[in-house]
Amino acid sequence: MATRHDPIVGRYVYVPYEAAEYRVFYEEAGEGIPLVCLHTAGTDSREYRHQLSDPDITSSFRVIALDLPRHGKSIPPPGFQNEEYRLTAKFYSEFIIAFCDALGLERPVIMGSSMGGNICLHLALHHEERSAP
Repeated sequence: MATRHDPIVGRYVYVPYEAAEYRVFYEEAGEGIPLVCLHTAGTDSREYRHQLSDPDITSSFRVIALDLPRHGKSIPPPGFQNEEYRLTAKFYSEFIIAFCDALGLERPVIMGSSMGGNICLHLALHHEERSAP
């Protein structure tokens, strides 16, 4: 039996946000329109492994699923032990914009599950010009 591989590639990107630089893990597959997938609280990019492996999706979209800082393979920023952790809507939505900027994405489609879906509403309200219509 021949060895098979999923088309998913995982890597890290450094995302500057406010006074910190975050080392963020993300997975991607496909080509075309950038589609950023936001996970729910306490999970990570594995939530989107089926979409990342679906040729019907990846034939038209560059599917990108990230692990928020302190989730999955994304570790907290330096000095995290000296601050209180609060995942606010402001941080989450602004961080997604910073992540998209770090990858050079222009007006990506952004979708999410649960908390990630809720953040899509904040993005549409406060950053309408930064995501696809």
